[in-house]
Amino acid sequence: MKGGRRQTDGYLDLRKLAEYASLSVSSLRGYINRGSLPAFKLDGKILVRKDEFDAWVENFRITTRQDINGIVDEVMDALKG
Repeated sequence: MKGGRRQTDGYLDLRKLAEYASLSVSSLRGYINRGSLPAFKLDGKILVRKDEFDAWVENFRITTRQDINGIVDEVMDALKG
């Protein structure tokens, strides 16, 4: 454990993050471009901290049927504008 960080922490490029998250690279780029998903750009390469991604994705946890409807509404609103 170097510097207090767990071994599973680290940075993932978009290709590796897409594989880890089962999402497309273009979806991830969209979240980053909208400022929703925190990321870093280093020498033209986009990197995302794995622990920050895990925390970010927790915001999308589905707990009830009502939550599903709210998520659909949010996604539709985001797509519209």
